Amino acid sequence: MAKHGKLRWGLLGASNIAKQWLHTSISKHADCEVVSVYSRDQERATAYAQDLGLRRNFTDLDAFLSDPELDAVYISTTNDKHRDEAIAAAKAGKHILCEKPLALNVEDAQAMLDAARAAGVVLATNHHLRNMETHRAIKDLIKSGQLGHITSARVSFTVDLPDNLARWRLNDPKAGAGVVLDLTVHDMDLLRFYFDADPISVTAMGLTSGSAPHGIKDNVMTIWEFPGRLLVSCHDTFLVPFGGTAIDVHGMDGSVHGADVLWQKPQGRVTVRDAEGTHEIRVEHLVPYDRTIDDFVKAVRGTGSPSVTGEDGLNALRLALAAMQAIETGNTVRL
Repeated sequence: MAKHGKLRWGLLGASNIAKQWLHTSISKHADCEVVSVYSRDQERATAYAQDLGLRRNFTDLDAFLSDPELDAVYISTTNDKHRDEAIAAAKAGKHILCEKPLALNVEDAQAMLDAARAAGVVLATNHHLRNMETHRAIKDLIKSGQLGHITSARVSFTVDLPDNLARWRLNDPKAGAGVVLDLTVHDMDLLRFYFDADPISVTAMGLTSGSAPHGIKDNVMTIWEFPGRLLVSCHDTFLVPFGGTAIDVHGMDGSVHGADVLWQKPQGRVTVRDAEGTHEIRVEHLVPYDRTIDDFVKAVRGTGSPSVTGEDGLNALRLALAAMQAIETGNTVRL
């Protein structure tokens, strides 16, 4: 479908991220256009379509997906809805870019992959960090050997969750609330990207340090062992308004530090420290979602692969769930 003409997109979910980022990245691509939006709330769907200048809006999912002028969907509803919506989209023959986490459990994520494969449509996961130029520069440094044997790394995904994003993320366990499925899952996709490997064990602790109800964890620390005797610590929290985010990767011959690199904006600095001293790596900042959409279009055209496949999304979810198991049991989980 749409192998040659413009790829016509529908926004499955009238979300903030779709309005602020994905609609723009899709619309600026020469081979794409956004034609519709789906929301269960008619007032929201109408206002959303009007704000973005979309031709059609829907509150009925079947009607939205049966639109013959629709080729692909971007799913950004709450986590608990991803499975059913993605399977319905696949059965309707629509290509799918799904927000992370792909689902709430591995079985549901696998069902999504199976449905896309059976329908012959592309399923990609919207893990954007690996498409940030800062992280691509860090990966290039790791792979170049300039840092020597990598022994450890640290991820500080320490942010303050805005009120408009905190509603279900801090209040609804059924939707997959908490930092593990919101932030730790990002860590895992990024670390798999850096090291081209899966971790082999995880130890974790998590607390409700703020005011989140239902015991939802808003402050989590995890320690991961990767192959090659590589130890990685991750701190993920919604309770740090002024700390900034950071990545450190340490090798026997040098260290690289990424400052303010764990968010959606194309920003941050990458600094290397080695025997020659300290120097900054120049990075040309680009909107990460632009590459996401470009790679997705190439995958639909049969000339490339998604930036983050459905399989990548499943693996990041699997590892985040292992972290949750480690928190709940107090035991190291072998992977």
